[in-house]
Amino acid sequence: MAESLLELKKKISSTQKTGQITEAMRMVSGVHLNQTEKLDEHYSVYHDKVRATVSHLMSGRISEFLDVGNGDTSNLSSLNYGDIFDLGSMTDLIQPRKEIKSTGYLVIAGDRGLVGSYNSQVIKNMMNIFKNNEAQKKDSKILAVGSVAAQFFKKQNLNVVYEDSGIANVPTYADVQDVIQTAIKMYLNGVYDELYVCYTHHVNSLTSAFRVEKMLPLSDIDINEEAQKTSTDYLIEPNVDEVLQTILPQYARSMIFGAILDAKTAEHASSMTAMQSASDNAKDIVSDLEKKLNRARQGQITTELTEIIGGANALE
Repeated sequence: MAESLLELKKKISSTQKTGQITEAMRMVSGVHLNQTEKLDEHYSVYHDKVRATVSHLMSGRISEFLDVGNGDTSNLSSLNYGDIFDLGSMTDLIQPRKEIKSTGYLVIAGDRGLVGSYNSQVIKNMMNIFKNNEAQKKDSKILAVGSVAAQFFKKQNLNVVYEDSGIANVPTYADVQDVIQTAIKMYLNGVYDELYVCYTHHVNSLTSAFRVEKMLPLSDIDINEEAQKTSTDYLIEPNVDEVLQTILPQYARSMIFGAILDAKTAEHASSMTAMQSASDNAKDIVSDLEKKLNRARQGQITTELTEIIGGANALE
């Protein structure tokens, strides 16, 4: 019985220490979550403004080109942007390619475990996409951000053309600049004909959702909406084409960085939730073990009392 008591005490001590570790990890994830949420909120304001500016500038020129005074831009999909804008190679950022030979997927996951279903959710959904593409004989190229996804996809013999890991817990643009520039450069060089960013969108601390968003060519430009507005509030120097040459790459970079920041926020939320569950489970286990310890102590005391009484009766 004494050996059993010692065993229970060791289990209680070990579980308590584990609980302390998971609680510390929960607190760290909570701090990172607050930081990324604030950064994401501020960055969304910047992204929305860049998007509105690009849409506004493009809609004015397109409306003039089509000579449409009522903003009817229903035939945008058939437009040749090279005939409308003088953007040089930057035209590729907005011009859909006639033939899609290969599709690129920038998959954002984590570098570690202990984040709940964060990594598995991304991998599971991506495998479904790749299986569908394989069935339709579509070529897929993967840009993996996060060592978990990169290692998994390579083990599955999938075409990983780029991988990156070790992104900061609260990433700045400088931290992910290489990822963003490589993704855009590969698209412009024809490595793939369209680019999708696949990641976990942060809804709140308890909820997240897997997202697949088309990033290149730039399709998130509300020309139809902006064509209804006037451009009297814009002063453009030196001209629309030169401004767009600068701002289009900036807009593409902001979209990809926004997705990475959103994914990091979701990762911290998932980690915080997982560590909270682990800490609660540790407390429950300790409580159960303490009950067993108390029963074992009571049993030991009862046995010792019985032996004492039995010995006393034997001496009489």
